[in-house]
Amino acid sequence: MKKYLLIILAALLSVSVLTWYTRRRNPPEQNNVSDTRIPVTAPEPGKMPDHSFSREDYQRLLALRLDGYEDMTVSDFQMQVWELTDTAEYRDLLERFTQSKTLFEWKDTDETASFLFYVLEPLTAEKWRSRDYSGYADSGFSHTKDHAMLEYVFTLTILSPDTLTIRDYNSTRLNIISGMQDIIKSKTREELQDENADSMLAALQTDTDNLIEQLQTEKIGISIDYAYFPLSAQNINNENKRPQDSGAQETRSYSNGTEEDYRSLLTLKTANYQKIPLMDFNNALLEWTNENHERMERISEDTGWNDFQVILNNEELSFVKFTVFLSGMENGKAIQSVFTGQPTSPYYGEELPQRTTEENGTAAWCSLYYQFSYSISDTETITVGERDRQIKGMINAVETFWNDTDLESMLKMNKNDIVKELQKIAAAHSSSHITITINEKQVHFECMDERKIPA
Repeated sequence: MKKYLLIILAALLSVSVLTWYTRRRNPPEQNNVSDTRIPVTAPEPGKMPDHSFSREDYQRLLALRLDGYEDMTVSDFQMQVWELTDTAEYRDLLERFTQSKTLFEWKDTDETASFLFYVLEPLTAEKWRSRDYSGYADSGFSHTKDHAMLEYVFTLTILSPDTLTIRDYNSTRLNIISGMQDIIKSKTREELQDENADSMLAALQTDTDNLIEQLQTEKIGISIDYAYFPLSAQNINNENKRPQDSGAQETRSYSNGTEEDYRSLLTLKTANYQKIPLMDFNNALLEWTNENHERMERISEDTGWNDFQVILNNEELSFVKFTVFLSGMENGKAIQSVFTGQPTSPYYGEELPQRTTEENGTAAWCSLYYQFSYSISDTETITVGERDRQIKGMINAVETFWNDTDLESMLKMNKNDIVKELQKIAAAHSSSHITITINEKQVHFECMDERKIPA
């Protein structure tokens, strides 16, 4: 029974951590999953899914479905769309479209909504380079309601927008979805029983690694995180916890955190919490989470949506959005490592604001997305405050480097130069207790100087 409960709690915590991290990086409309290949045509009068928009509004949207767009590179598609939408009126209309709850509900069945949420929005938004998608796959035994399930979050990172086509991008997304379904369906009923969870998690790790290896190219990077629910565990949670649709979420799954929720969480923010061993704090947070998972979900959604309906001072807000976030992710990764038998490090990623300059109607710009992981050698020795200061110091130092480096100097740099600078910053913010690592595959640097292009 104890092992059974551990599987349930571990899986639920992992889902919470994955959801929190995903929403922290992306607005809610970015977390979309579809397994359909819907052709896009203008909606017929009377058949428009959201009647708050006129037919002319829809025509303006679908004017962005350029001829042969699927075979365009991401860069070509972006440049043409950005040029066409370079008016306040057009941008406001697209913003209204992406905020439409009705269109979001129809994105897997309506042609217009599909184009908006699976092509136009993710590939032309400000933070287009790296995008998270979430979904689930189940074993689907036809003779019983008992299903094993994988809930997953995968990240697609565009490495070469000048060569990656929209067709290839979308195919990669759909192949991951079908691949995750194939993985769970390839297992026998015996393998999926909860008593075989340890061996199954190891097998799932191998399967997802193989899926990534098959689909990842020099044009597009892939990462996949997941939580596994065995057959018996699925029965208990099926009525109240498991989604009944494609796995994508229209709006918040939970209401805002209550005053009681935050008062309870803030009991962990003791007068000396920054001085206590990280292991003790993480264990206390894990125990608090397992006492009431719904409470944790409400607060994590507040953080992901940056939507707090309770009054928090700056210290309390930092505690919730940074300290609790990092410790929750560390707990989730630690539990995942126990089940897979492989170490899994927590990580942080950010796309920094584009650096630009304009001269005589032409522009020069640089963009950077980076990700770093970190490992802690001894959670019994390092304190919460030390962990927070070093991770926050790393983040702030990268932002300082990015903002303070002269743009003309940056335009002369290549990816290797940027990686070396980030590695220096990581080394400076590592210590005997915590090691910060920059993986060059998770650094994406691009510059363009149109001033030097002959007219």
